[in-house]
Amino acid sequence: MSSQASAELEKLLASRGGRWTLSPDGEALERSFKFKSFTKTWDFMTAVSLQCKVWNHHPEWSNVYNTTFIRWTTHVPKGLSDKDISLAALCDALARDFGELEPEPEPESLSCGMRELADEVVKDGNCCVKQQT
Repeated sequence: MSSQASAELEKLLASRGGRWTLSPDGEALERSFKFKSFTKTWDFMTAVSLQCKVWNHHPEWSNVYNTTFIRWTTHVPKGLSDKDISLAALCDALARDFGELEPEPEPESLSCGMRELADEVVKDGNCCVKQQT
């Protein structure tokens, strides 16, 4: 990780005034975003997905109504990368643009099991491996 990315990471972390937390293994950034409606949430997710295409990188995420959980990590090679940090910061900016609601105290386990939904998608470890056709 570059020194610039390390400085950006510090600004993103909840312990430093941001809203992101490191995953328990320290290899991912995680955060929930809440909006006024499903439509605003979907617009936010669409904007993030367009950036994913530009950056050629994708998050692990899940959505229930007006809340989206996002986890940025790199699968190959495994760990937290400069792209993850940059895209987390970009998500914060997009969330402001789409009217993210102020955070409420979040229980240890996210509502609706959204962290677990994201975990389920990558449990076999080949979400980033090209499939043989």
